[in-house]
Amino acid sequence: MNCPFLKEAHVRGCTAAPVRKLIVEGQDPGAAELCSSPAHAECRVFRERAEANGGARCQFLDEQLVQYCSVAPVKKYIPYSESIISRCGGNNYQYCSLYLALAQPGYTHRAAGDDRDPVVEGVRVPQRLYYAPNHMWLNVGENGSCHIGVDGFLARLMGGLEHISYVAMKGVKRPAVTLTVEGMMWPLMFPNEIMISGVNQYLRSNPERLAADPYGSGWLFEGWESPGRQAAHGLLTGGQAVDWMTQEMERLTEFAHGCAAGNAGELGLVLNDGGAPDAGMLNQMGSDDVARLFNDFFCPQASWSRP
Repeated sequence: MNCPFLKEAHVRGCTAAPVRKLIVEGQDPGAAELCSSPAHAECRVFRERAEANGGARCQFLDEQLVQYCSVAPVKKYIPYSESIISRCGGNNYQYCSLYLALAQPGYTHRAAGDDRDPVVEGVRVPQRLYYAPNHMWLNVGENGSCHIGVDGFLARLMGGLEHISYVAMKGVKRPAVTLTVEGMMWPLMFPNEIMISGVNQYLRSNPERLAADPYGSGWLFEGWESPGRQAAHGLLTGGQAVDWMTQEMERLTEFAHGCAAGNAGELGLVLNDGGAPDAGMLNQMGSDDVARLFNDFFCPQASWSRP
């Protein structure tokens, strides 16, 4: 399925002109175009570079079928032969900021979940996603395209997120990023390799989006499954992911109460009505407890925790 804002057009251009200008067929009926008629012989570029005159069409005329985004402020024409690498096809477009803003207010995409998905202590667990033990998620499209981000569990604690720095941005690697939270650096690494094609640069200037919309516009990495490797290997999805998230929420609540019992501060006051920790929890914790929290739940070496 392609983006509803994706359009196709025939374009014409001159391969000999020093500056490439594309003329979109039918877009401007009044546009002068000499290349496809005998009048091309009057063109200065043709007269300077052509070996022989004559013919109904200019020998330098190039015609292509292209695709473009109809809502983008600047039109970028992608040859149809290269459309497979465009984010406008498959499930990639569902993470495009233009699509998310214009499709319908508040809309993310089906992989981000809806009211039919289970919610564990206020944390939604979209059933279409795969989850890593350090609370990163993976969405794999039918065409092998991948998107990776952090789940609602981790995003819930990100009230003090200050900065995002990407460690790996291109190539066949394990996606890695460093989050600066409450003055401390939290390195996150996805456990499996993918062929990284890009990162969400928007988050570098708007890191709060990661916490506000972790399954949608807060995605971190995009790319493709590596040849011969499954990006979802060893990850949890569906009912198993819900059970695990329930265990993790219980572990976090026990961790928070343990910190509250060991500190003079009233950490229990930052717990919500259900007793589950929230973003304000980090503000009430000492640096040692915050470091222990990261190591217990989110470090790159995190493994599945069983009751």
